[in-house]
Amino acid sequence: MRAIFASVRARASWRIFFAWALSLSAAIALPIIGIGGEVERQFQNLRAELLERPASGDIAIVEIDAKSIQTLDRWPWPRKYYAELVEKLSAAGVAQIAFDVDFSSHSTVEQDSRFAAALENSDATIILPTFKQDQSSTKSGYVESLPIDLFGKHAFLASVNVHPDKNGQLNDYSYGTVTNNIVRPSLASMVAETPGHIDKKFPIDQSINPATIPRYSFVDILRSDRQDLGLRNKKIMIGATAIELGDRYPISRYGMMPGVVIQAMAAETLVQGTNVTDIGYLPSLLFAAVILLIWVSRNRANDNSITPVAVLIGLSLFAFILVAEYLALFTFSNVPALFFLGFFLLIEKFLRTNFALNRSQFSNADSALPNEAALSQFLDRRGARNIAVARLSDFHELLVVTNKEMRVDLFKNLADRLKFLAEGERVFHLDTNMVCWVIKEDYASDISGHFDTAVALFHSPVMAGGTKIKLNAFFGISGESIDKAKIATEQAIAKGRRWALHDEEAARAIGQKQNLLVELEQAIEFGNIWTVYQPKWNLREDRLEGAEALVRWEHPERGIISPEIFIPILEKAGRIDELTLNVLKNALDDLSIWSARQSGLSCSVNISAQLLGNDAFIEKAIAMVGAVNTGDGHVIFEVTETAALADLQRSILALKRIREAGISVSIDDYGTGQSTMSYLQRLPIDEIKIDQSFVKTMIADDSNRLMVKSTIELAKALNLKVVAEGVESQPCLDMLSGLGCDVGQGWHISKPIPSEVFERSWLKAAATTNLRMLRWSG
Repeated sequence: MRAIFASVRARASWRIFFAWALSLSAAIALPIIGIGGEVERQFQNLRAELLERPASGDIAIVEIDAKSIQTLDRWPWPRKYYAELVEKLSAAGVAQIAFDVDFSSHSTVEQDSRFAAALENSDATIILPTFKQDQSSTKSGYVESLPIDLFGKHAFLASVNVHPDKNGQLNDYSYGTVTNNIVRPSLASMVAETPGHIDKKFPIDQSINPATIPRYSFVDILRSDRQDLGLRNKKIMIGATAIELGDRYPISRYGMMPGVVIQAMAAETLVQGTNVTDIGYLPSLLFAAVILLIWVSRNRANDNSITPVAVLIGLSLFAFILVAEYLALFTFSNVPALFFLGFFLLIEKFLRTNFALNRSQFSNADSALPNEAALSQFLDRRGARNIAVARLSDFHELLVVTNKEMRVDLFKNLADRLKFLAEGERVFHLDTNMVCWVIKEDYASDISGHFDTAVALFHSPVMAGGTKIKLNAFFGISGESIDKAKIATEQAIAKGRRWALHDEEAARAIGQKQNLLVELEQAIEFGNIWTVYQPKWNLREDRLEGAEALVRWEHPERGIISPEIFIPILEKAGRIDELTLNVLKNALDDLSIWSARQSGLSCSVNISAQLLGNDAFIEKAIAMVGAVNTGDGHVIFEVTETAALADLQRSILALKRIREAGISVSIDDYGTGQSTMSYLQRLPIDEIKIDQSFVKTMIADDSNRLMVKSTIELAKALNLKVVAEGVESQPCLDMLSGLGCDVGQGWHISKPIPSEVFERSWLKAAATTNLRMLRWSG
């Protein structure tokens, strides 16, 4: 190692060595500070998919499923059913019967005696569960819940405690537990007859496909007339799989799974011997670091060779771990090594770019980003553009917790996050607390959507060196000058809004509130207020689902007036019902035409919060929908999550009336309020619409991706359709499809378009064309 360092000092530039040392330090720190766990989990899932194997077939599940609960009488069942099951299985020649069912309380004397007799007379080995739990809410310590003595003396006891990780996932399983100095092997280790160190865990092998574990319905076994059930010498695990019984946990690869299936997967892991030793992350990290250091020290002049070599090292490590896990030798973590390689490439490139920019008058000395002079030059080349400025709030606090190097890294990472909004993917650093960009032409017709995306990008912390920094910002926009865009940020702060438009006409429009109210009816009459539609695409069936109706207003004197301006004014004045009924009428007229040409299409209309308490509006809206033959459920009223929960009881009554009239109900902007499963179960709804702030950033933000994934799983459990708005890229669309999302909506699919464009470009073509071809042809 000394010889290598000497060679580096003699031949490699300070830039390469510094990038190497900094990357290695950051990679070593990652596991210590708890970063990279989700990435590691995704790599494990990828390897499990590549190494997927079937179950051994030696372990089978008898499931207490929905069919069994509906067929048999009251729940909980009389214990005679369990007794009859034990007798059936014993007669069939099974080797082992393991219950994941609580028998810690007494039933009737007759029922308990009946079950105890079946246990005593069984030829199969019986295993009953124990539970380690808190002693009470007021006392510390643990107690063990045991089967009643009448059962326990005829069976072996095993612990069924499981331990989800900090993300709530159950990916590891223990060999056993200790409660009050009493050692209990786990259910899986006892079924597999595999010893292990008590209180130690092993990863559940998720390359074992749970669908290949034989499963039998409780009631089918109970009512079978066959003497030979085909289960001779098999080990049977009995537990609940019905959703209504709970006992379900998420695992990283397969999502929500019944507890007994996870117990069986853990037992299969032990049976197949894939509970391998984890040798940690240091071997692979040191291998990657030494190989890369040797290479760069000998090939200093060829900077272009660094990236292919780093990629080759990463692929070699992935192939090696794949072989090691296939042969069940051991496993290890590659994530710190991959982070090291990625950090090295990024830092080395950054240092190279930083050196060049610092020699230029067009670079900000505090961040190495292009400065205001560079922006002016950019505008001179491109002509007049919409200029967006983000003013960072509490910047003086940021100065306290960061140094100059950290701020350079912070602004670089912030710019990387914002650049897809910017023309030429260039983000500029103006004053110390302001960054700026020229808005892409694609966003020129939807400035509100552009800033919704910008706000969403500030939700997640930004890395500054090895530190996460939470930034808040106010945004301003001007189509005239940089200075006016800066002033607009101050206007946003003064008005308590996230963004403001420096526009004299818009400012006068806000001040002339009464004029806008008077002009509303005239605008509707002369067609200055009209409806556009944003297509919604069915991801499961790859077809057009329908559209969402959105309102637009073009004033003959003031020009385009943003809905962000006139809708709040109309709501405050209590006149939003007129506009909503107008939009609903247009949507129903257009939907009638669409339905005549292509059945099954839907159209959704946004309903303001205050309208849920307006009985007259609800009656008119229901009557309008009833007068049009569009079919039940094809008209959708979208209500925001916060509106639905503001007055829950009133919302329930109003939404029931709407649904009884054959109108579907969607909860819009889901995730921005305080919804829980109990609230959603009470609300009479058909659909959940995930807020775009989560969808737009789910590719890069682990927490938002987990939120989207859990929402989709929740919707499935509640039999609700799930729509994701804010789809702005193909990778986002592909991820939503993979997660099981039903419908996608966003600019990647289509911008809001007039009805005639919808009919011409979508309605005719969508019936026979997939989304990619439809977007290409459009």
